[in-house]
Amino acid sequence: MKELYTSTDSSRIGLCQSVLESAGIASFVQNESSPWLGNMMSPAVQPTLCLMDDSRYEEAVELLKPYQESSMIESMEWTCTKCAESNPGSFDVCWHCEAEKPENFRALDS
Repeated sequence: MKELYTSTDSSRIGLCQSVLESAGIASFVQNESSPWLGNMMSPAVQPTLCLMDDSRYEEAVELLKPYQESSMIESMEWTCTKCAESNPGSFDVCWHCEAEKPENFRALDS
């Protein structure tokens, strides 16, 4: 059993598991019932997608790369140049003052 992907977002774990399942790669979610603990959760008990067959690890990593890269961009925070508030990477405008996301961060989205 190899660990492949860890996240507190159960929908991301489910998406990744579905991608693997479509490719015929058996997997399971360890610590599946721990998301309710929220931000206080230790990384040791976060839901983790694991492979049943370690020999398919490299194939699984390649299949999931596009999903992990997009989640990294979405998780990157940006600071508003107008009001200095921090915003999630998925926001195109500031939640506080509605100023647009700076161009240097927009380039990362594409």
